[in-house]
Amino acid sequence: MASRFKRWRKLRPPLLFGLAGLGVMLALVASPSLLRPTQASPPGLLNTVKSNPGMAEALCQQFNAINAAGHSVYSSTGLEQVAASQGITTGESEILITYVVGLYCPVVT
Repeated sequence: MASRFKRWRKLRPPLLFGLAGLGVMLALVASPSLLRPTQASPPGLLNTVKSNPGMAEALCQQFNAINAAGHSVYSSTGLEQVAASQGITTGESEILITYVVGLYCPVVT
């Protein structure tokens, strides 16, 4: 009986370190989404634009300026410019552009 407990004592530290390592790994994977402001998430940004037509108009002007420079807002240059101005990723900027263009400025390309 005593030998069984000795085996468990030997396994306990590696098991605890393994669980702690798993917890640290999960925290690192989840941290970018936990640290990002709510407004920067696509639904938060879309709701902000939806409730603030002035912001949509400003974005349309930005999109028209990108078009005037000879770029599409959907090009990598356009996506990066919008992403930088809004503090979001290029993937999120593509969602934002599609939403704003579809509702507020359909002539933008």
